[in-house]
Order: sequence, then C-alpha cells, then structure tokens
Amino acid sequence: MNQAVTLSQNHSAIDAQKAQWHTANLRLLSKTLSELSWEEAIQPIEVEDGLYILELKSGIHYRFHAWKSIWDQLLIDPSSISRTYLSRPSESALEASQFFIDAREELGLDSATLANFLEELANTLMAEVRVQQNYHQLSAAKMIELDDDQLQCFLDGHPKVTVSKGRLGWGKDDYEAYATEFLPGIQLEWLALKRSQCQLSLIEDLKEADLLNAVMDSEEQQRLREVCQTFEIDSDQFFLLPVHPWQWSNRLVNMFAAEIAAGHIIHLGAFGDPMLPQQSLRTLSNLKRPEQLNIKLPLSILNTSCYRGIPGRYIKAGPMISRWLNDLASTDKTLASCRTIILEEPAGAFYPNPLFEQVQDAPYRYHEMLGCIWRQSVHAQTDPGEKAILIATLFQKDGYGYPLINEYIHRSGLTADEWLRKLFDAVVIPLYHLLCKYGVGLVAHGQNITLVLDQNNQPSRVALKDFQGDLRLVDQPFPELNSLSDYARSVTVRLPAEYLIHDLQTGHFVTVLRFISAAMAEKGFSEHRFYQLLGEQLQSYIHEHPELEERFKLFDLFKPEMARVCLNRVRFKLGYGDSTERPLPELGSPLNNPLAMTLREEV
Repeated sequence: MNQAVTLSQNHSAIDAQKAQWHTANLRLLSKTLSELSWEEAIQPIEVEDGLYILELKSGIHYRFHAWKSIWDQLLIDPSSISRTYLSRPSESALEASQFFIDAREELGLDSATLANFLEELANTLMAEVRVQQNYHQLSAAKMIELDDDQLQCFLDGHPKVTVSKGRLGWGKDDYEAYATEFLPGIQLEWLALKRSQCQLSLIEDLKEADLLNAVMDSEEQQRLREVCQTFEIDSDQFFLLPVHPWQWSNRLVNMFAAEIAAGHIIHLGAFGDPMLPQQSLRTLSNLKRPEQLNIKLPLSILNTSCYRGIPGRYIKAGPMISRWLNDLASTDKTLASCRTIILEEPAGAFYPNPLFEQVQDAPYRYHEMLGCIWRQSVHAQTDPGEKAILIATLFQKDGYGYPLINEYIHRSGLTADEWLRKLFDAVVIPLYHLLCKYGVGLVAHGQNITLVLDQNNQPSRVALKDFQGDLRLVDQPFPELNSLSDYARSVTVRLPAEYLIHDLQTGHFVTVLRFISAAMAEKGFSEHRFYQLLGEQLQSYIHEHPELEERFKLFDLFKPEMARVCLNRVRFKLGYGDSTERPLPELGSPLNNPLAMTLREEV
C-alpha cells in the first residue's frame, strides 16, 4: 500500500513537472515571438483577422492568434501557438529553444552563438519554472500584500529580453543559493583590503562604522573584530569590504591570488545579517532590518546583456552625484512638490586588479570584479502606511493572468483615469523635469524606478536610484549643471539631446509603459486613452513651465516618430565574444509615437 502511494506521488510530481515545463516554454515562446517580431527580426504575416503565420526558411511554420498594440507589438495568446513542418503538424512538444534552431537563418545565428544562446535559454527556463511555482495559484490580491523586497522574488524579470534570466556561470546550486526567485538569505563574505590599493568614497556625514552597522549587529561586529585581531589588521591600513560569496569563490580567490598572497587582501569569513537579492541579483537588501543600506556587489556572470560588474570609474563621483540630486529634490519647486525621493549612494569602494590594470583594453569584465556600492533603502525614506514597489510590478500578472495594476486600482477607490493621472504625475513628470531643467537622463526601466503608494494604494511619489553608470548628462552647457562638481561632470557620460531623450522614451515608455498599457488593454482599458492621459499630464506640466520652452523643443516627447531600440538583436549579432565595452543596442525602423497619435486625435 505504501509503495502504491509512493508511486502515485511520484507520478503526480512528474506530471506537475511536465505541466510546469510546458507552461514555461509556452510563455517564453510567446514572449520570443512577440519581442522578435517587434524588433523586426522575424516577420509574421496576418492571414486572417488575428491569425498570424510565421514561415521560416527551415520549412517550419508557426501559427498563433494575436492582437497588435499601439506600439506595433503582437500580443500573443500562448495557448494558440502551433508548430508545423511543411504544413504537417509537429510531433514534438512546443519548446522555446527549438524555435531558435528553427529560425537560426532569419536571426543570423552562427553555431557558436546559437549554442551559447541555448545555454542561456536553458537557464532562463529553469528560473521561469521556479517563478511560476512561486506565484502559481496566487491571486493578485494576495501578491500585493507581500512587502516589496519579497514581492520582487515573484516578478517575471526583464520584459524585453528573451533570455531574461540567463545568468551564464551559474548552475542549479547557485540558482537555489543566490537567485531572487528562491528567496535566499545570503550571508556576505568579508575582506580586509589594503587602503593604499583601494579606491574609497564616502559622503561627509557618513562614517565607515555606518557601513558595518548596515549589515551586522553589535554581536557580529565583535566577532569580526576578533577575527581582525587574529590577523593583526590595522584599521588605518585596511578597509573592510563585503563581497558576494559566489564572487569570492568563483572569481576573486583566483583572479586576485597574487594580492591575497602578498597580504594586500585578507579573507575574514562570513558575517552579518541575511541579505535578500533584489531583481538585479547583485543588489541585496537586509532581511532582518530592511531600512538599512542596500549593498550592490559585482557578480561576474553574463545576465540579460552584459557582465554584472562594478566599474571603478564612477566610485568617487557616485556619492557626489546622488547628494547633488538629493539637494535638487529638496530645493527644486517641481521635484519638491512631487516629493521625489533620491535613493542616495553615500559610499562606494573599488579595488582594481593590478594585473589587468596593465591591460587597459582587456574585456570590461576583468576591470569590474571587486567593489561595492552602498545605497539608501527605500524603506528608510517612506512614511508609515506607504508601500514601495518596483514599477515593473504593475505589469506583472498573477497565477490567473490578472495584472497587478488592476488590483491596485481596484483597491484605491479611484477610476482607472484618476489612478493613471496620479501615476504619471508621480513618475514621468519628475523624470521629464530632470531632463529638461537639468539635462539629466536616467535609464528609467522597471528595476530602476520604485513607485511609492499611499495607504489607499494610490500613486504618491517616486524613488529614483542607480546613478553610477545609468545617469547621463546633456552635452550642452546647461547653467543648472554648474552646481555639480567638476569631477562628477568629467566622468559622467555626456550625450546630445536627441540621444538623451531616449533614456525616457526607450528606458521608460517602451520598456515599462508599453507593457503596463498592454496588460490593462487585455482587461478592457483603451491604450489610446492610456497615452492620451499621459499626454495630457505632460502638456499640463509644459504649460506650467513657460520658462523651459526652449528645453521642451530640445526634448520633444511629441514628435511623430521615435527610435525602435532592439536588445535581443545585439546578442544575435555580437555573439558571446569578449568586448572592451558593454554592447550597444541595435536600431530598427522608427516607431510611431503614441503620444503624437493621441495629440493629433485631440486636435
């Protein structure tokens, strides 16, 4: 009898595993067909109302039902996808990986690139199954009750990149120990670094003791001091730095072996509170004391588009820039009225590798292996009753396909129009004001923007972060930039206005709002109305600031067309070879601008 029960349980487990794998593949295949069509890498043809066929040179045909969004994107019903060979039904199950083999000629994939891509895709599918297990049969009502740090573990990840959880370099044990979706509690490793070899930058009102307090209690600090005493570590000569345990074991212990042997780097062991990885993996929040500083650490794995290191170029400037932005947020009338939060990066440290420093044109990942950025936690900046969520949460769907934004609107007591107006005022207006008034561009994607909701689940304000490398300045001499230090301006990327505007258009409108409006449209809310509301709030802001008239012409959000920035095509083109610089996106044909469409309709 017990054996029969065991067999039944095993069969049930296998059936569940098959179902989860099938669902993960259908979801990823649907996303792949949608995004690659949008990037113009493939060209499905509509043969009748809502029915599309993609005919590939391999003889494989894919059929599916879809509707086209205002962004020229096909929103595909995963259950409708079928695969045939020369019009004969396929005998194999639908798999996302098989699609890339079928379409390799259209995508221009050589054998080396395809094989590496399939590995990255396999990792993504493994993570996709786990994410499904997290929120399977979990309603939107239950999901939004989770706190922000925990809710991040339930999010699907980058909406544009097919291999959104590629994480090349990690195996199953690494996923379970360090990946966001497994909700791990990670204890950081600690090193003592020779100060003469280390770059360190702190704002004036922060002490090194504060950095320790953010990660460990007094008991752990005492244990750390005792270990330092056994090594006779002089605090005047050495700086204490946390490192990710995976990075220590897989990159630092070998790549910095000479520095370790010379006594310039001393491994002290694991200390401190358990840390929870956020969506970006390398940024960790304190599980026990979430209001404490977040820790951003290098992880030399290839994920989404590049290796996730920390460059030393911005370490000194980071605290300066974030303090400058925080000063603007409190003194600028518009930013202050929006109650914009700047999550400062008050400290940074970087230890260059002496060997690779002599090879200046070495691939960038070798120059970004050891460092740390400390960032303010949003939980320390919000008021009682407020709730902070990544803005990517809004287009997340629950286990029943219901968008979380709809649940927030339902609980707010507002109409969808009223809720969206508040959203745009809280998020888009501060971003656009920073661009027009100060020439500051932020890559405002779903993980960089935190939306703060009030106790009624209504959009209240925005928290901005990630200023080291993801902040750019206009290349014109805006007088408003003079208050930023000369050094910070000298190391920050400067871009012409026509390029800088894409940080808002592509980084936020295309990468965030495109998916929010589509999720709402699936439940009956007009995309045209969505962007009409956005346009109205922007026009209202423009009318309130006649002094910025020339800047609005410079950063015109209402032009008929905007750039179509293609991320997936970059990987197909560049493959997996090393590069001295991070890869740049490809451009497709221009996009029709939804803001311009709705503006013309009003006229």
